[in-house]
Amino acid sequence: MPANARAIAALATILFALTSLAPAQAITAREKDYQDWRLRCERKSDSAPEHCFIMQIAKTLKDKRDALRIGVRYPDPDRPAMVFLTLPLGVYLPGGLTMQIDDGETLRIPLEICLKNGCHTRMDLEGALLKDLQAGQQATLIFFDAQQQQIVVPVSLAGFTAAYAALK
Repeated sequence: MPANARAIAALATILFALTSLAPAQAITAREKDYQDWRLRCERKSDSAPEHCFIMQIAKTLKDKRDALRIGVRYPDPDRPAMVFLTLPLGVYLPGGLTMQIDDGETLRIPLEICLKNGCHTRMDLEGALLKDLQAGQQATLIFFDAQQQQIVVPVSLAGFTAAYAALK
């Protein structure tokens, strides 16, 4: 299997685990809310290690429907945390995704893969991005639907710093 295919398969597995919130997958789970962010930790068996992530389901600005999931987890203990984003199927892929934290610079984020549960992307959470998320009030994410109509999704950063600290 080519390295790229292995990486996509691994990403798909991680994203599926992150976006599947069904408690039936975990034998034990604990959750705690940090304002607008939720910490969820799952354990597949009593002897298995606990896997934790923080997440938020964000709604569109226009009609207040669920539009994306944003989550943070450590996929590997020796690497930085990663931000995982899941958008609905039917997005206009060439438009990608943009994110702006408060009035800061706009970050262009390419979408990586679409699976049956949505279109996904990820990025390392370190440096300026981490500092901006911790200091910010709101991130604004923008993508386009199949008709190339702009979808604006505000993501509250209230509680992000505390949830991220609990994730470590």
